[in-house]
Amino acid sequence: MAIGLTPSQLADYQRDGFVVLRNVFSDDEISRLETGFARNPPLDGTLYDVKTLNYPEPGRYTLANNCLKDPDLAFLAEHPTVTSAVGDALGGQPKLTTYVIYERTPGGAGIPSHNDYKRWRPVGSSMNWAFTIVPFCDFDAEAGQLFVAPGSHRLDRISTGPERPLTVSPAIKPSEDDFVDPALCRRDLLIMNMHTWHRASGNRSDHSRSGAFNKYAAADAPPATGYYVYDSEVHQALSPEGRSVIAVHSDLPVSMTRLLLTRLTGDGTQEILLVQGDDGRLRLPGGPVCVEQAIADWDRGNYIASLQAALRDQLRIETPWVSYVGDYVEPTGLCRLYAYDLTGLGFPVSYDGRWLNREQVESARSDLAFGYEPEAWDLWCDPSTIRGKGLTQAQCRVNQYAY
Repeated sequence: MAIGLTPSQLADYQRDGFVVLRNVFSDDEISRLETGFARNPPLDGTLYDVKTLNYPEPGRYTLANNCLKDPDLAFLAEHPTVTSAVGDALGGQPKLTTYVIYERTPGGAGIPSHNDYKRWRPVGSSMNWAFTIVPFCDFDAEAGQLFVAPGSHRLDRISTGPERPLTVSPAIKPSEDDFVDPALCRRDLLIMNMHTWHRASGNRSDHSRSGAFNKYAAADAPPATGYYVYDSEVHQALSPEGRSVIAVHSDLPVSMTRLLLTRLTGDGTQEILLVQGDDGRLRLPGGPVCVEQAIADWDRGNYIASLQAALRDQLRIETPWVSYVGDYVEPTGLCRLYAYDLTGLGFPVSYDGRWLNREQVESARSDLAFGYEPEAWDLWCDPSTIRGKGLTQAQCRVNQYAY
């Protein structure tokens, strides 16, 4: 049976940036998760190792990516208590952005204070997402407490401006004295706002400290970098009713990335730029994808660096940010489409391509290379979608709040 948030719990979440639901899972459910976790190898989510660890040496190990295809893990993603409670916190339908189990083996070090709104990460770049933390053991002083700083999410840092995506000012780090221990125990569920600061102590016990640290975005607030693409086996592992929690699933690789570049004419008409391919057909500018490795992380899905490289070559521009629109099928696989609105502040130079308004794009449908361009344009202009600014990993190594 689904257990959503009571009005009091929702008020706590909005005020403090987190709320704890006690004893909402049965021992059998947690044991089932432990069984599924034990069947899968640790570190499956690591794209490239910063440090080589040999399990179970002291450290933090990650199970992520497509581990959801295991039915003893998949059920948590669509668990009615989780989806109901996080849906209440988000104020809308939740979409899974990551399914992760962390294991800190005995002697593993803690993590310093931080918040997880990250403009370069598929799991962290939505403008409305939340953690759901399910401990497999008590997070006590021996195993390692999770500390949170009430009120540190400071939603007043988010503002609107002339650009379509929202603007987020730099995070304000709370004092270490501001952190509290919510005393998380096995069978509990903690829901935490994406901007809430938290930290974790090291594991001084003789057993592993494990738990599911899953993240959900509101359906109307897609990640600015784009979603992690789950494969079809993950989709099939969920119930027919629970599959709606997956935003994007496909067995096709993301092989291309393109930009929906828009501008306003003097009379206020919006236009998009299309370039001509070798086949003579019109398409959005862009190019093949590659995996950026400026920051060590496991959640593949940010292809902005590939896009920026193609734009420098084709259009001689570099946008300060882009925002995810959607994923569309092309002959070589999926194309991850981003968008950016020219502000009129740039230098008045010509662009290699054709600027077309909506009526002209409709008239040129037979000349379009793929045909999804009008649909994508409508989606980008949809005012009901809450958008953020996606950055490359390289930009965020210097300052993730630079733009």
